[in-house]
Amino acid sequence: MKKEFKMVAGWVMSVLGIQNFAKDNDGKLFLTAEQEQTLKEKYGEKFVEGFKADLSKMEVDGEQVNLTLSAEERLELDASRKEVGTLKAQIEEMKKAEADFKATIAKLEKQPAGQQGQQVTVSELEKKAIAAGVDLSLKHNRFLVDYLQGKVSAAYSGDSTIDTQELKKEFGKYVASNRLEILKGLFGQTESTQYMSTIITDKTEVRANQASVVGTVLQQFVPKWTPSGAAKFTPLTIRNFKCKINVPIIPSDIMEDILGYMYDEQASQLQPMPVVRYILFQLIFPKLDEEREQALALGRFKELEPDEHGNYTASKPTETMDGYLTQLIDLYAERETEGSKGSSLRWLQVGQQIDPAQKNVRTIIDAAVKEVADKYPLYAKKAMKVHIDPVLADAYRREYLEEYKWLKNQDGTHKNDIDFSNFEFAEMEGMRGTGCFFITPKENFKHLMSHNPQNVTLRFQEVDYEVKIFGEWWEGTGFWMGEAIFAYISPAAATKYAKPAADGDNAGGEGDGI
Repeated sequence: MKKEFKMVAGWVMSVLGIQNFAKDNDGKLFLTAEQEQTLKEKYGEKFVEGFKADLSKMEVDGEQVNLTLSAEERLELDASRKEVGTLKAQIEEMKKAEADFKATIAKLEKQPAGQQGQQVTVSELEKKAIAAGVDLSLKHNRFLVDYLQGKVSAAYSGDSTIDTQELKKEFGKYVASNRLEILKGLFGQTESTQYMSTIITDKTEVRANQASVVGTVLQQFVPKWTPSGAAKFTPLTIRNFKCKINVPIIPSDIMEDILGYMYDEQASQLQPMPVVRYILFQLIFPKLDEEREQALALGRFKELEPDEHGNYTASKPTETMDGYLTQLIDLYAERETEGSKGSSLRWLQVGQQIDPAQKNVRTIIDAAVKEVADKYPLYAKKAMKVHIDPVLADAYRREYLEEYKWLKNQDGTHKNDIDFSNFEFAEMEGMRGTGCFFITPKENFKHLMSHNPQNVTLRFQEVDYEVKIFGEWWEGTGFWMGEAIFAYISPAAATKYAKPAADGDNAGGEGDGI
């Protein structure tokens, strides 16, 4: 089932107040007459007919098709519900403004120029910009449109081109109209979070409970209640951290960047980009994704203390949260302590130093995978990712192709799977250069996000010629239970990223390495 239809189906079920749709004798899902009427009154006949057609295509074998939304989908649906009223009103307002504008254009174009002026004409580019909600009364938007049309009036005038009060007006309108897209930009999927399962919570920390793990189910019949014993597991605590961005921007300094971007992207063939969107999606979010990736992997939270004047210094990105690899390294350090959480993990190739220069990467990884299959047969056939330093993944492929030269680039793709296993590489950019890898099911690798997207804030403040952008959200990462983690920690990484012995520097060994 396509995600798009699943989201629509989830929306419809929430409107109708049902848990699933009815099923006919042929196993097809359908709407009742009462449900059809309710939807027609809200969304019109055209929507209902299209939805019925898609719904009838859903194959059902035995039980009804599962339309339960994932955590990420619930987040999107919740945000969409709360904003739909506002968006509908804005759309209607824009449609009315567009209609009035077109009527004015048509009227003015038919009138001859008078002695005091000239005939008014509006270009297709301006029409597109206005239809897209770009406010051409704002000086910076007017400048961009004129520039794209090659008008002489498009003269760049430094600070006077962008009025911070006008930018504030545009910021508020843009954020209100594009909140869901901005939320995705703030804490959207990174290279590593695609391999995690999401927990939506407002708790500051979570951990696995008995209900999370099912033990044995099958047993011999006896006429007494004999509950099955639960599988032994060690729950690991996952902390949630409040993160923020504080970004100062001098708008007049970025006008040249915006013009260059539009030139490179051939924006003149499309329409002007709002300056607010450029600031968020070209300046802030790409850098935020890069720094989140580093923090999620190698972060080590450091409680900031004010100086003697009560002022704080901005933290490093890697001081905002505890990363999944630093958590593993801390557990590795206590692996030999009986009864510790570190002793519950499955440590692979302990003491072996993996080194691409020594060309032993493939030997160690293949031995680690075989170790999992031999010692833990329940996991041997389970499809799992080998979450790995990209340097090691590349070295593994090079060594493989050196041995099997006749296979080189036959299909034009990289080799990501590992022979004689169901495991394949998942390259984690945040782990680059660490020389580490670990194997665990996706359901055991967790990403914490805020339960309420409305708690995610994005604010704007102007001071003279500078604007300040503020954003806050909650995020964390970690693992559910120790026994489902198979990890190789290189001796070098165990030293370099070790937990500080005291409350001194945040980085252990040689530093945080980023």
